[in-house]
Amino acid sequence: MKKETFSISEFAKSTGVSVRTLHYYDEKNILNPKRDEHTGHRVYEKEDMIQLHKIMTMKFLGMSLDDIKKYMQPDTFDLSFIDTLRLQESKLIKDKEQIDIALEAIQRTVYLLENEKEVDQAVLISLLASMQNEKKQEELSKGIIKDEIIKKMFPQAPEEKMLFEQKILAFYKQVKEHCGKPADDPDVKQMLDDFFQLILEVVDMDSLKELTEIFSLDIEDKANEQRLEAYVEEIERLVPTPITEEEEAWLEQVTTNYMGPLWDEEEGED
Repeated sequence: MKKETFSISEFAKSTGVSVRTLHYYDEKNILNPKRDEHTGHRVYEKEDMIQLHKIMTMKFLGMSLDDIKKYMQPDTFDLSFIDTLRLQESKLIKDKEQIDIALEAIQRTVYLLENEKEVDQAVLISLLASMQNEKKQEELSKGIIKDEIIKKMFPQAPEEKMLFEQKILAFYKQVKEHCGKPADDPDVKQMLDDFFQLILEVVDMDSLKELTEIFSLDIEDKANEQRLEAYVEEIERLVPTPITEEEEAWLEQVTTNYMGPLWDEEEGED
């Protein structure tokens, strides 16, 4: 005849749940076995095994112990349990999205490190922040940038993202290396040539003048000025700049010098 009651060690061995966990469930009033009236030791019965499986099943669904506790007393589940399951479903979907983003970010970071061997800490943190907040950046861009351009700026294929990040990494590396050099230095000019060529490739355009066409709103209209500034500020909040104030000031200066003749040249072609 099968044993009808179990000591805590027997119950733990039979169910595969540790004695420590059973103690914890008892302390939290989730699974309370009877007590031997003479010794005070916990005595588990077959009904406790069903209750334990109930706990384990709801834990498998990702429910917290506080939520599980609410469902330990009733012998049946009613329609209210559907709401709990739906809430849990939403949470699990969100967790899965977060895990997927983190896994892809790890793969992309490994790719960068394998190719570069060593990466500046500030640059890597900036790239990781960008990976983490890709969805937010994409959402913020809606209504500011044309939809067809947004698709090009935020490609789905990880391989495309890796290649872009590798080139951006090279750009920031050169900024730090060439900072302080004059605007007409060949290395500086080549750095900016490569950078703007990369941007044009991403948005599938042929000239810098076309870049003004990426916006879905009129950037010449002063009414949109505040909206554009807020957009830039929010992007900068999500993705910290990996360069110092000195490097940023130098980059702004050499870029202005670089862009001037190009704009004049393109204006003359019209």
